[in-house]
Amino acid sequence: MNADLLDMFNATLGGPLIRQLGSYLGESEDTTRAAVRVAGPALLAGVMQRTASPAGVGEIFRVVTSDTVDPGLAGKLAGMFANRGTLGSLLASGESLSGLVFGPRTAAVSNAIADTSGVRPNSALTLLSLGAPLLFGMLRKFVANNDLDASALASLLARQKSSLARGGLDDRIAGALGIGSLDTWLGSLPGRTAAGTATLQKTRDKGWLPWAIAAGIAVFGVLFFVSRTAEHQEAPGGAVQIAEVPGDSERLRVATADSAQVYFDSGDASIDAEDRQRIANVASSARDSERAVGITGYTDRTGDQDQNLELARNRAQAVRQALVSEGVSEDRIVMDPPRSVTGSGTDEEARRVDIDMR
Repeated sequence: MNADLLDMFNATLGGPLIRQLGSYLGESEDTTRAAVRVAGPALLAGVMQRTASPAGVGEIFRVVTSDTVDPGLAGKLAGMFANRGTLGSLLASGESLSGLVFGPRTAAVSNAIADTSGVRPNSALTLLSLGAPLLFGMLRKFVANNDLDASALASLLARQKSSLARGGLDDRIAGALGIGSLDTWLGSLPGRTAAGTATLQKTRDKGWLPWAIAAGIAVFGVLFFVSRTAEHQEAPGGAVQIAEVPGDSERLRVATADSAQVYFDSGDASIDAEDRQRIANVASSARDSERAVGITGYTDRTGDQDQNLELARNRAQAVRQALVSEGVSEDRIVMDPPRSVTGSGTDEEARRVDIDMR
């Protein structure tokens, strides 16, 4: 039972709902989207805080399994914006849930979200009141579908540590939650030692270091490749193509908002905060354009080839979902077949997904 609650949260409140949500809040789409990106980690961290003790686990489990929580809310939100009465009832319930999650820190957390994203404090508070029922609904759905008890729910939440570590938590929000350093706090929670959390971060940092050096990542931190027309020739019958892995000299490219690359650790298909910013940059350009957005997943040359190709597809799908969450229409996204690679570049360079405007 694997679930990335942050990805699900962002996928639900992102995309087409952003415009409705921004209109309801009286905020721009960009600031609303920024607020959603930080509200999800704040809510998840708050719930994980509450479930750090047996008593807190029991209380959260009782509420999650109560009739006040709707496991199908994710599919109903779009229609609720057309019925202000129904939406008002949801927000009232969500205000109570936010109070359960954050307690007396609710106002401080909403102010921190406002400060981080640029929305008004009242808008941030409303967003928390909308996001809390959504998160609890997701939890109830997993509890019901997998017949979880309170202990299993706690385990599900414990497995969100790596997702929260990748997504990050703004220092202002962490301060409002009273947790200080995110890494230190995650390491203090049951299920992982502080050393384990540091090892996870160190592993990811090590994986990115060669690209930081090779590509000379500067202010924008966005890498891309140009002159890739030949790579975009789809193989007959959907066959997997072979693509050249660029050598070191090929990695030095000018960053633009029309193209980006998302790199992954070996065996991993998750997207961290830096990845999301790269994707957000391309999505912003795509929303202002009529051009299609192409996505191509690559594999390295180690291990089982069939498994590598499946991993490339999963990585490409993760990037696609992130683009949709950032407001890119699904019908404008072109998914290329996964590509195996050859050439003089490293396997780490091959573990990537390319995004380009066409």
